[in-house]
Amino acid sequence: MFQKKMIIKSDFRYSIKLLIVFVVMFSAILMEKANAQISAGKASYRTLTEYTSTANDSVFVFCDNIGTGVGELRADSPDGTNGWTFAWTKWDATVNDFITNLVTEANQSFSILSNLTDGRYRVVMSKSGETDVTSIAWVLNNSNAEPVLTLSRMNCDGVYFSGSFAKKELQYQDVPNANQINVKVVDRVIFSLQRNGEEKQGTPLVAYDGSDENLFDNEEYEGDETYQLVVTDQYACDFTSNSIVSNTYVVKADFSVAPDSGEAPLEDVIFTNNSINATDYKWYLYQDYDRLPEGLTSVEDSLLTDAILLDKDLAPYTYQYSGKYFVKLIVTSDKGPEVCLDEMMLSTPIVVDTSLVQVPNVFTPNGDGRNDIWKVKTQSLFLESFHAIVFNRWGRVMYEWRNPEEGWNGKVNGKMATPGTYFYVITAVGREEPQKKYTKKGSFMLIRK
Repeated sequence: MFQKKMIIKSDFRYSIKLLIVFVVMFSAILMEKANAQISAGKASYRTLTEYTSTANDSVFVFCDNIGTGVGELRADSPDGTNGWTFAWTKWDATVNDFITNLVTEANQSFSILSNLTDGRYRVVMSKSGETDVTSIAWVLNNSNAEPVLTLSRMNCDGVYFSGSFAKKELQYQDVPNANQINVKVVDRVIFSLQRNGEEKQGTPLVAYDGSDENLFDNEEYEGDETYQLVVTDQYACDFTSNSIVSNTYVVKADFSVAPDSGEAPLEDVIFTNNSINATDYKWYLYQDYDRLPEGLTSVEDSLLTDAILLDKDLAPYTYQYSGKYFVKLIVTSDKGPEVCLDEMMLSTPIVVDTSLVQVPNVFTPNGDGRNDIWKVKTQSLFLESFHAIVFNRWGRVMYEWRNPEEGWNGKVNGKMATPGTYFYVITAVGREEPQKKYTKKGSFMLIRK
């Protein structure tokens, strides 16, 4: 029903994460075929090495926000049964061999190695009567410095920030050479400005070079709230900045109306003011546009009231006559160094229907003092004229009257009418200008008890 400022937001951070997953999916499939026995369910990123002269290994990247080494590898027996021995060793680059013994587990179907630091790991799986199976993988822990978030400025549009991030490149060693090789990734990071944990702006950055990026929140709110910058790096790891507490003086006009429809007079219409950061208010209550005179020269000429209303909360209002009415609220704020303004207008009108209120569908003229008169309930004060006719099923007039305060007592020529279905036609003219003629037709039941 309302026209409001709409803020369209896209959660770039999660969509780009999904893109990264798809990009590396093919590499992951090849990796699993090449090293089917080692897996890393907690890895954020996985790919294959690009050695220059030897068979490639799996590479698993882990998000390590505490910088202690959180890698975890799992080896499953080649046939999925128990009875296998798992012997884990770690590569020593000085001698180009796996000479560092880690752990040996016997009579198992799988083995898990946790809290691993960076390096190249090997597991040899053996079982009596079976061929030994060897699987190798790299563990790279992705720890990074926190992003930096700085509050730049505020205005009537919102709160502005700048953010930066020192991107880290992970490497592994070319085997058997000593050269370092960068992990192959989609070179993209995502900056996500968050307020109280909710994303306000997401920005994907290709080949980010560490420079400052502008971030912006244009939503209105009251009081102090907490901002952080969350950066998703090229390995799909999240890093969170320091917190910044800020307010905003963006203003928003917002109100609701109840009831927004009914019959005339529509009484006690309540306007609930939900505006944010506003300090001054202007309410415009417009007349029914269909009855406005031609040649209006100003907004005020079309108002229902004598003037624009300046109160924050309006008193309950009564729409005396039928029609379609609009309301607009303009708010301003002087909370900042500049005056901010916003407005809201009903997109659909308040609809006030005909003055006829209710026609009963049954009455019981038995002399007990209850429901003995079939009477149309009206707001007679707002009717210029009224005429009601009751017919039987053959079209014979049973009774008619012009005073809306009167009604039919169920008698015809002094005799009780036969119980059954009767029909009515009611016509009325309202007092509004220009006058409108209303007609209502229907049926009701006469019951004698």
